[in-house]
Amino acid sequence: QQQQTQDLAAASQATMGDNNMYFEDLGEDSSDMDLADLEEFNVGEEKNVTNDGGVKKKVLKKGQGYKRPEKGDKVFVHYVGTLLDGTKFDSSRDKGDPFTFELKAGRVIKGWDEGVATMTKGELCVLTCEPQYAYGDRGFPPTIPANATLQFEVELLSWESTKDITGDGGIIKTVVEEGKSWEQPKDKDEVTVEYKIFHNKEEVASSPQGGIEFVAGDEANSDCVIPAFSKCVTTMKKGEVAKLSIQSPEYGFGEAGLAGKVPPGAKIKAELTLVSWKSVKMVEETIEMKLLVEQEGYQKPNEGSSVKVDLVGKLEDGTVVEEKAGFEFVTDDEQVIRGLDKVVMEMKKDEKVLAKIPPEHAYGSSGGLDGKVPADATLVYEVTLKEFVNAKESFEMDAKEMMEAALKFKDKGNSYFKKGDYEVAIQKYEKAVKYLEHDSKYTEDEKSAAKKVKIACWNNEAQCGLKRKDYAGAKKRCDKVLKVDSQNIKGLYRRAQSYIGTKDYLEASTDLKNALLIDPGCREAKLEMKRLLKLQADKNKKDKKLYANMFSKISFSDHKAEPAKETEEEGEGGCQKGCCGGQEEGERAEEENAGDACQAECCSHP
Repeated sequence: QQQQTQDLAAASQATMGDNNMYFEDLGEDSSDMDLADLEEFNVGEEKNVTNDGGVKKKVLKKGQGYKRPEKGDKVFVHYVGTLLDGTKFDSSRDKGDPFTFELKAGRVIKGWDEGVATMTKGELCVLTCEPQYAYGDRGFPPTIPANATLQFEVELLSWESTKDITGDGGIIKTVVEEGKSWEQPKDKDEVTVEYKIFHNKEEVASSPQGGIEFVAGDEANSDCVIPAFSKCVTTMKKGEVAKLSIQSPEYGFGEAGLAGKVPPGAKIKAELTLVSWKSVKMVEETIEMKLLVEQEGYQKPNEGSSVKVDLVGKLEDGTVVEEKAGFEFVTDDEQVIRGLDKVVMEMKKDEKVLAKIPPEHAYGSSGGLDGKVPADATLVYEVTLKEFVNAKESFEMDAKEMMEAALKFKDKGNSYFKKGDYEVAIQKYEKAVKYLEHDSKYTEDEKSAAKKVKIACWNNEAQCGLKRKDYAGAKKRCDKVLKVDSQNIKGLYRRAQSYIGTKDYLEASTDLKNALLIDPGCREAKLEMKRLLKLQADKNKKDKKLYANMFSKISFSDHKAEPAKETEEEGEGGCQKGCCGGQEEGERAEEENAGDACQAECCSHP
């Protein structure tokens, strides 16, 4: 027994010396652990960690929260290892120092890789590992016999999350201190960080008090000091502290180095803290909105809200063109420029933003504000949303209110249509239809009235689509009309126009014929039918000319030794006079005339 104690002591010494004796490298993890991914382990209850039952876990003390270490993380544990008969063969507690290893890297026995991955911070448990998850049939003489099942009392003290940020080993990030909440900066957000940079363990650079600001994702911007910072911040949370091992010079100081401190092409290390960030998002694709003061909650103004704001509007050169405190308006009611409408509807109460509004969402090519805003000017607005009262949503309205709201949005759509802003017009018509979709509150008369408004909106949307040459979109709206009213003249007429736009002439002809059957006197349908017949005739001419040219070239190839004939041969390749029918000059004439029929008297083709 005394000899066994001495052997264990020697083994323990060796374990701490190279950090790799009992928990030696047994190869890459190859188990099929998935049972414990979302498993809840209750105190005192033993459960399988692996599908085959080779690793079991019994929780003695619950940990904190729900987060678990992941593959590649550096974990810190205390453990006591025993055989099933209670014989202790190793203990980090006896040595006084925690044991550290990289999770799921094959640096310890498989049972540990599987079991520790299921633990939360501060958790204390017993892991029972069968031989295939421990030392198998070789054991670890003299302390661990062959085919031994082992038990470990393990406490997970903490871990450092380690990630390969670039995927090529260029930047390895290790989380030293967890950040707050779950949100992370996105590309284009304006971040504030504090940092220290080291070369050969010596600090070579650090941030000023309060940190520095730069745009996330913009690695070319020198404001971020080194490209690694811009790469890493989008993986961090507010308050997070991370250590960076920057192995590739391109993410550090590059081939230039840092004068007198970092030689060219050198590897460096850094400590990075994400202090805060200002979110930047794009509204309507071209309005840049930067959040200066953020608030909790989720409620925002909707269309038709009564809002009160403080605002300052400037030109890009800083010239103030508008300044208002406690300014009140109704959103989506054309009381302010469209860009300002859109920005305010993205804000929460007491938030402050800086919005860059391009001319198409401001005063456009005409300028405005009594000449203060020149033509095609981009405006920058600083806006604080002081308070707002939302307009009722459709589910909060009675039938009368829903109809009034629908008609209001239909009128807005008409207004934008007249201005030629077809995209916004469609948005308003769609909003009008939404108020009428759920008609359970309606009487039969009200349902009939709602149906008429929906049909009118869909037809108007189709017309907007035709104006934008969005023929598929126009057809889709017409389909909606004809599904509820198969004899709607406008629906048939505009769907025929959309078919003509896509050169589906047969379908267009069917719709126009049906329209004329319903209303033989419909002038628009007659004119469109006439246009359709001409388009079809022109297409037939082109097709005939194309095939004539093809057969003429084949005939010329087969009989190239024969002298040219001076007279036309009807039906044999077309006219041979050079005006059409396969001759190069005729082909050029056809292209120049863009579909007009040949006018030469010798040509027998229509």
